[in-house]
Amino acid sequence: MSLREQFREELYDSESKPRLNYARNYFLEFSLDKDIDFKELVKFYKDWVEYDEYLVIQKQSDNLRIEGTIYRETIAVKCCKRGNDKYWSRIDKRLRFLRSDKDTIFDPHGNVKTSNVLFVSLTHDIERSTVREAWETVGEEFNKGIRNLRKKFGRISYLRGWESTGKGYLHIYVLMIFHDYQFRIAFSQLKRTKHGFYRRVYRIEEKTEFERSYHGFVDVEAVRKMREGISHITKYLRKSEYEVQNLTLAFC
Repeated sequence: MSLREQFREELYDSESKPRLNYARNYFLEFSLDKDIDFKELVKFYKDWVEYDEYLVIQKQSDNLRIEGTIYRETIAVKCCKRGNDKYWSRIDKRLRFLRSDKDTIFDPHGNVKTSNVLFVSLTHDIERSTVREAWETVGEEFNKGIRNLRKKFGRISYLRGWESTGKGYLHIYVLMIFHDYQFRIAFSQLKRTKHGFYRRVYRIEEKTEFERSYHGFVDVEAVRKMREGISHITKYLRKSEYEVQNLTLAFC
């Protein structure tokens, strides 16, 4: 179904400004699986994220006792919204420290190849829950899986991103660093990308441990160079120009 006839009244305030709390209250009245047209959800998200808003701050210094005046400076700071330029600037700054690490983790021509860095893709099982339930429980289920892996392999650091499918369910992408365990490379293979190209990926023997820790489809790759793993995960975090990323941010 499309949105109600009172679309603007439900999602915008009296000054026609898109309000996030209005949208949350509005969309959560519906079943995300059957009632909501995702295009309408994305349309409102774009209206909201493209509507620039500012926080006005006044800086004041009291020089009355010394100079007999009070100095005031008023500035307007653009608000950060999930998906706008301020948001992506903050993401880039937070990830900047990763770019200096270019160490090779293993030699692909070596006889024994091991890696403590993995790139893991998780796909939600659509038979398991509704779209709304999938988004509401994704953090809890992911954390449960990480706890299970830590019991088996020790300390893990990770960088995670997720992406909505066309049906509204989730892909989760994770760059994992294992501090207490080295994975032995079992074999390598060529993997076809979405754009029709092929790249070589390296597989580990312990994939079943990851499958036990998550209910859906699991893909595990050993990372050969840290910069490649970082590039891979940040690609999914920064795909803001794609429509699927707009849907992902709208769900968030």
